Amino acid sequence: MTDFHQTGKFTLRNFLADIDQDEVTRTILSGLTAPQKRISSIYFYDAVGSRLFEEITRLPEYYPTRTEKRLLQRFSSRFSDGNGRLDIIEIGSGDCSKISILLTAIPSRRWPATRYTPLDASRAAIRGAADCLRKKFPGIEIHGMVADFTRQMHLVPKGRKRFFCFLGGTIGNLSSEQTRSFFLDLRRTMGPGDALLLGVDMVKPVEILEKAYNDSQGVTATFNRNILKVVNQLIGTDFDPLAFDHLAYYNHHRNRIEMHLKATADMRISCPAHPEKILIRKDETIHTENSHKYTRAAIRELAATAGLAINQTFTDENHWFSLMYLVKN
Repeated sequence: MTDFHQTGKFTLRNFLADIDQDEVTRTILSGLTAPQKRISSIYFYDAVGSRLFEEITRLPEYYPTRTEKRLLQRFSSRFSDGNGRLDIIEIGSGDCSKISILLTAIPSRRWPATRYTPLDASRAAIRGAADCLRKKFPGIEIHGMVADFTRQMHLVPKGRKRFFCFLGGTIGNLSSEQTRSFFLDLRRTMGPGDALLLGVDMVKPVEILEKAYNDSQGVTATFNRNILKVVNQLIGTDFDPLAFDHLAYYNHHRNRIEMHLKATADMRISCPAHPEKILIRKDETIHTENSHKYTRAAIRELAATAGLAINQTFTDENHWFSLMYLVKN
């Protein structure tokens, strides 16, 4: 049954509780026993993972966050216009620093007519963001949703004009099939007058990309290894995260950064739900994340297949990152 919490104008519903634990176990074990072992990146974001990712966004090598925030400042004037009730739905919300830029542009007289819906897999991230936003923007209703946006977009509230935000280049973490499904799901969810603000990490020199995912302080490596602690908690495995090296590199063929965990020795991993130990050989990798990089033409083509069109694009002087404002055809 869905968990529910309410404090004043803040509500929090945990829809991940509706996903059967056995299904979670089966999904993780299917990845760990595949020829190329894998763990979905959705499991990065427990409380520790969310905090580590916030640290990553402040690193000098990690250009996406600071670049996107500058673009959001340019876009935010759009929010000072208009009247009526507005729903802002942030998919994969994380911390509140980006959405704060947009909310700041809304006149305080319109706050009571504004509802912000952060949709994220991390309950801790949503609660932390809500605590911050309730102090900065009193009067704005916050409707938090702990959910998997690749499967639960249909749960997003309806009935008002909605502005969807999918920022941070998170679209790049999806597979090609998931990306097509996401656009189609969003097209079915969006009503007349709804719009999408999409943050996209663009194709750029490989050395810039690889430095962003191999920071000199090792924060990304710690973040990557933390996913094994999350899996241990979820399905009772006995991974030792320190027995793996962080590996991140650019795959030219697929236009993406790949993150892996590389085993430093042979090991056998136990899991109560699996009758046999999971064998991992030295130098074998567990694939934890993809981060696809796009051209504007590629995004236009993907959006068009779902009946969406790019209305306006904001980009930096280096064309490293773009904000794209999409509407229904």
